[in-house]
Amino acid sequence: MPTIIVADENEGRRNLLAGTLEREGYTVTRASTLRQCEGTALATMPDVVLVDGEWRSGNAIDTSSKLSTDPEFNLKCRLVVLSTDSSQEYLASAATAGVDEVMSKPVDMNNLLAQLQKHAAKMFVPPPAEVGRGSSTGFFDVKLTAGDPSWTLPIFEKLLGEEALGEDFVENIMEKLEAEDIDTDLDPETLEKVLRTAFDALILGTQEEVESELEQSRLEDVLDAQAELVEEALEANMELLDEQPDKVLILTEETGLIPIDPDALNLTQRTLEIVHELLWEIGIPGRLADTTLSHRVEDAVGLTEDAIGALEQYGADDDED
Repeated sequence: MPTIIVADENEGRRNLLAGTLEREGYTVTRASTLRQCEGTALATMPDVVLVDGEWRSGNAIDTSSKLSTDPEFNLKCRLVVLSTDSSQEYLASAATAGVDEVMSKPVDMNNLLAQLQKHAAKMFVPPPAEVGRGSSTGFFDVKLTAGDPSWTLPIFEKLLGEEALGEDFVENIMEKLEAEDIDTDLDPETLEKVLRTAFDALILGTQEEVESELEQSRLEDVLDAQAELVEEALEANMELLDEQPDKVLILTEETGLIPIDPDALNLTQRTLEIVHELLWEIGIPGRLADTTLSHRVEDAVGLTEDAIGALEQYGADDDED
């Protein structure tokens, strides 16, 4: 049964979405603040996090960026944002923040359900925009472009492209030819042209149609073979994700060792951090007059109930034993 977090500060809209998804078979967790959404998502690692794009307090893109920087979340979860802003600038910022899809409001419920099903099944969904995921300091840059196979070639372009054919490279080739007693009348400029033509043919194919098809198919065969090896390795390792996490143990004087899920401890720790910060702010003179605290108190109550429930189930299991 897929799990999903519905994060929306509007209670009516939040409950409507959550109720619809529950009827579709999802296990739904509701979040009324972005902070609650972030803490719950990192503690429980749901299949999908569905976030409203407009908030009075906080920013959905910033929260998405924080979540996507967590390696485990980035591997296990999908981020979907519902927004009235469909500008290219907004879509690019969402893609950069790690959002997997931006869907327009008002929401087409049929389309939303269809897309969420794809995300829950970890199927391919085109990113919100084409953005660079590399940097000038990295090995190569990859553009996220739906249906464009050219993303597989940057490493070849780095190895065999324009920058590779410098004067030092050509001189080194000439020296090696002389060292091996290979007699050639090629001057460095001609050798550079020959190498450039050969490299272009390897990367792009030759000009003639038949030869081009042969060259491209050879390169594609190499990439396909490597992709199959990677796929086999991923399938072998993905089996580890289906395994239940090992339980840690809590030692108490009354009951001895109690096994408990690390996710429950993680949720409890994050809840205590939020409540501790809230209590510290309440203690500041005059802060009780701040109306926003009531919302945070409501969130804290909900989180503590979740944490208590997560811990109580292990206590109950232990009593039964």
